[in-house]
Amino acid sequence: MPSNEQKAAHVRRTRMANYQASMRLEGFQVSENSSGSSKSILIQKYKKLAMTCA
Repeated sequence: MPSNEQKAAHVRRTRMANYQASMRLEGFQVSENSSGSSKSILIQKYKKLAMTCA
């Protein structure tokens, strides 16, 4: 029986794979590992922006 962490990891992988497949069907070009790194880059960018605006 898989642990809850293993189940959560499986759901995250499946969710991302489904999202990428959906984007490809819509005609967008999607790279396999761009979403994770770009998400963290965007988070850092907006955290810096929030600090300068506050």
